[in-house]
Amino acid sequence: ESFSAWIPHDGIIAVDDAANAVCSTQESHASSPKENPKKYDFIIVGMQEAAFAEGQTRQSMDDTNRNVDGSSRSSIDGGNGRGGGMKKTKTKSVLVRKVDKVYLAFRGLTHTQTHRSPIIRSTKRSTISTAHLSSTPRLSSALTTNQYDTTKFISLIERQCPSYSLLASSMRGEMRLWVLCLKKLEGEVREVYVAGENTGIGSVLANKGGIIATLTLRSTRLSFLTCHLEAHEGLNHYANRNRNLVQILGGAKPHPDFYMLDATIYSHHMFVCGDLNYRIRFGENSGNAKNNNNDGGNAGEEHPDNGSHFDQALKLVQEEKWDDLNAGDELAMALRKKECLVGFETLPCNFPPTFKVARESGYVYNDKRTPSYTDRILWKSTDGMEGTVTPILYEPCPEFITSDHKPIRGGFTVKMNKGPTNLPIPTPPTLKDDRQVHLLISDIKCTDLPIMDNELMGGLADPYVLFLSSPKRLLFERAWPSTRVIYRNLNPVWDEDIHLTLDHEACGEGSGVDSSLSLSGNMLYMVVMDYDQTSGDDVIGSVALNLKTLCSQLKFTKCPQGKKKAHLRQSSAFQEEQGIQRTRIVRPILRNGQECGALECTVVSAYLVPGEVKSFLKIAGKVRSAKFRNAKERILASFR
Repeated sequence: ESFSAWIPHDGIIAVDDAANAVCSTQESHASSPKENPKKYDFIIVGMQEAAFAEGQTRQSMDDTNRNVDGSSRSSIDGGNGRGGGMKKTKTKSVLVRKVDKVYLAFRGLTHTQTHRSPIIRSTKRSTISTAHLSSTPRLSSALTTNQYDTTKFISLIERQCPSYSLLASSMRGEMRLWVLCLKKLEGEVREVYVAGENTGIGSVLANKGGIIATLTLRSTRLSFLTCHLEAHEGLNHYANRNRNLVQILGGAKPHPDFYMLDATIYSHHMFVCGDLNYRIRFGENSGNAKNNNNDGGNAGEEHPDNGSHFDQALKLVQEEKWDDLNAGDELAMALRKKECLVGFETLPCNFPPTFKVARESGYVYNDKRTPSYTDRILWKSTDGMEGTVTPILYEPCPEFITSDHKPIRGGFTVKMNKGPTNLPIPTPPTLKDDRQVHLLISDIKCTDLPIMDNELMGGLADPYVLFLSSPKRLLFERAWPSTRVIYRNLNPVWDEDIHLTLDHEACGEGSGVDSSLSLSGNMLYMVVMDYDQTSGDDVIGSVALNLKTLCSQLKFTKCPQGKKKAHLRQSSAFQEEQGIQRTRIVRPILRNGQECGALECTVVSAYLVPGEVKSFLKIAGKVRSAKFRNAKERILASFR
């Protein structure tokens, strides 16, 4: 009952029936005719604390879940939203359920399972398998266990979503993430990566933490994070929730080739859902709780009964004063003060709080907890793609009766990047163009960098800037380009100009006689690093720049075959014929969803044949800073 009240039947898009889902087109979300209904392209299911047994005795459940090696696993029902399984029965005591939860958390130490569909291809492959994971035995093998909850959840998915395949799934203790995709789109999905990070006791137990899945569809990179953050009310717990998010994003990397980037930077679009546990707090200044710790804090900041605002919140719920409830929402405070998930958006909760409720239809609140919007969905788009995610649904599921939370479901449309639907096809040699995109980055400086070195090493930082690209082939040649290191400085200014040349064949070029260069979805990452002589260099933070935006004024049409480009004779003729684009960048430096200073620079771009590069650099010199322009000053500056 609860599963069907939460997940849309076969992914059909309807205003009253959608789940944590993403649609890859911007078509209308209204219900279509029954003979041809519109469906979500992806359905993302995130769950936490699924630790209650269906109506069976403990002994019979243990017998059902006994493995071939003689070991047994606790019995849970996975077909739920935030937590819980079927209704509590007389044969399952509260104590036994708590023991199940403890065992499940401990199991996260050694029992982490991840699955990726074998049909998923990487960019290095030219052919793919055509077998779909559609039958129960194949799906059951996705997670190498026959435990009851996995088998049950798979059967629910197959019954509820027959048109979908399981792209990826992961289970870490009490946390689960399932990524479902329409079978007709599965062959277009590539580069699927799943990673997780535990933030429970000692940052080891998996009762708290998060799981991130990253995939690419039609040159658009999507990341999905489900997480379960620290519970309870009070400023210390609020600060720890913010730290949980930093730890999850820092530990669960979206791609092995880009370990310096977290998912909030690397992805074109990222969605966060789960039991974030942010509470409603009235009549208090949220303060700056960053420096609080688990053992600290004033007595007035913590509430022993964990429900001191219950009466006030319940009155607002009864009066349906959603704006007043949202005014006390800790997550809204954190986003506004940039204390977590900087750059993310979420919708206001114009509905009753989803926590903490009785396991029955509707909203019956536990008076030991302040009713709060703990279950949330957020999203963020990268540079140049703002406004391309449109929410079409955001609501709780009041008929969900197997948890003390009412799960949240949201529907979104996402405008995809214009790129090839299949793997890039090399352009025929006869059509090859020798022009390339050139970037000149100058006037680079950072401000308000965090202290990275201990006091013995000076208590400052030794920053330099790395230049990364996606796709990797755009810039990578045995190493990433970089600036020099500036020692012991939190506000460095580089006197050098960085010249970057983008690999023509890696720029997302299509095929055919009329094809032209496309930078859709291509990114430039400026990663500020801290140099360490005795250990690996540390990441201070990153700035993501959309290459399509940086080159939006350039003309990428191909030269007619056989036409020889004349060498540039005068700079004015070059600007008139070809043009250059100058972009001033002033951006916050981000790491794991938090600001770590600011970066400024100037980027000049042009699309050139080899003979024009020298003239371009001379022209670009006119827009560079006058400081250290001649060679003598540059040499002297290197010794300062």
